[in-house]
Amino acid sequence: MKYIEKFEKIVACLSVSVMAILVFINVIARFVFNNPLAVADEMSCYLFVLMSFMGTAIAARRKAHLGLTLLTDKLSPNAARIVQTVMYAIATLFCLLIVIFGIEMVISQYQMGQQTATMQWPEWIYGLFVPLGGAFSMVAFLDGTIKIAKGDN
Repeated sequence: MKYIEKFEKIVACLSVSVMAILVFINVIARFVFNNPLAVADEMSCYLFVLMSFMGTAIAARRKAHLGLTLLTDKLSPNAARIVQTVMYAIATLFCLLIVIFGIEMVISQYQMGQQTATMQWPEWIYGLFVPLGGAFSMVAFLDGTIKIAKGDN
């Protein structure tokens, strides 16, 4: 799992870095040359999707995802562990649905020959970010589900 975690961090960092560079260049292009780069907006949106999924996986591994502990704080440690296990299992299933529907979306984009608005690249290339990112998140939540169920917090 260490290699997967490292990969997630690298992809998330690269996504944020490239987005920051693109947005900075776009600001310069817009205000200095009065000619914004539509490519920067398009690429930033796609990279944001990828970064969001990788961030979800990283947060799941750290048990740092958003959660409301109002109820679990009042429960016994054993009951809280059961609730956390169920919540991680639900998140795993949700990510599985993202993977399944994401694959269907990519297949549809490929079959229809959809292209990105600005760069005119095949849309399915960026569409792959959804099922791939969902798969990384699913694995992270599944790993968390198993660890919590075993009591390996």
